[in-house]
Amino acid sequence: MKELVFIHGLKEFYDSARQKKCVCFGAGKKLDEMCRDIPELSDLIAYVVDNNPALDGSERTIDGKQKKVYSVNHLISDNTKNVLIIITSSYQTEIITQLNAISEFDDVEFCRFEKLFDNIAWNAIKPPMGFRKNNTPVIPKIIHYCWFGGADIPDRLKEYIEGWKKRCPDYEFMLWNEENYDVSKNEYISAAYESGKWSFVTDYVRLDVVYQYGGIYLDTDVELIKRPDELLYNDAYMGFERLSTINSGAGFGAVMGFPILKEMMDGYKRRRFVNEIDPNKMILCPEYETAVLQKHGLRLDGSFQVVDDMSIYPVMYFNAKSLYSDEMKITDETISIHHCTWTWAGEKNKL
Repeated sequence: MKELVFIHGLKEFYDSARQKKCVCFGAGKKLDEMCRDIPELSDLIAYVVDNNPALDGSERTIDGKQKKVYSVNHLISDNTKNVLIIITSSYQTEIITQLNAISEFDDVEFCRFEKLFDNIAWNAIKPPMGFRKNNTPVIPKIIHYCWFGGADIPDRLKEYIEGWKKRCPDYEFMLWNEENYDVSKNEYISAAYESGKWSFVTDYVRLDVVYQYGGIYLDTDVELIKRPDELLYNDAYMGFERLSTINSGAGFGAVMGFPILKEMMDGYKRRRFVNEIDPNKMILCPEYETAVLQKHGLRLDGSFQVVDDMSIYPVMYFNAKSLYSDEMKITDETISIHHCTWTWAGEKNKL
């Protein structure tokens, strides 16, 4: 097979894909992930291939559209000369090995969903050279962080925190926990705390403390690569974690009383922590925070933009460890790495 990398991202991919029959290999969550980040891609998909024999001949709903799922044998019988295979499974190495062993695929072009989306995200529009929202710093030099539950902070996370302090000795550091924060402040946070879901407690707390005091918030699994001084010229800022969502846990900041933070906090007062229809399905903070920002005009394209005085930065600024490929992609723009310990979900599964 012949791999296409699409170094320049989405336009280059579209130019090639529109001339081909696009077939996705992998009918699991990675397929949903791809079409959630760029919904237009679902229009290009002819059908889906999967190695699970139970899915052969079934239909798969992708962005509201029905697509047929077939076995590899169907793909072999197709006119492979005009096929572009998009691998939408974490088992990409095994799939490439499988198809390379079949002579009918010798000249077939393919791309890996994760590499494609990495290239799109890392080629997103960046802030203008020398961008400063204000002429002087307006966000105070305070770094907030949280640790609820009473357990000791793991050594690896302590190293990240010590790294902040060494890199920013002139900043004030504020640790928030049960001793100095009221975890019964509203029904959502109280239920999350009683359930022992500390990261969900933090989702609300970080918005609250930055709203009250101003400053910067960092999750304890964030590694600072350089000082965040340039960010202090913003009225507020957050960053994309992927093309379709922002994530305040990777690091955000604001002046005291920034209104969008209040809007996000007010939403928690109307939400229940446990989904009564499906208790295992909880809305994660990136999903919720992104929805709030969309109401203010946020475009889900991973590009730098200012949304009602909040600066939104591309992924390479605060999420140098790709959520698509898990590869580390540190650039000149990178301020921090969100190592994503996934304490709320346990170990990620291959799909």
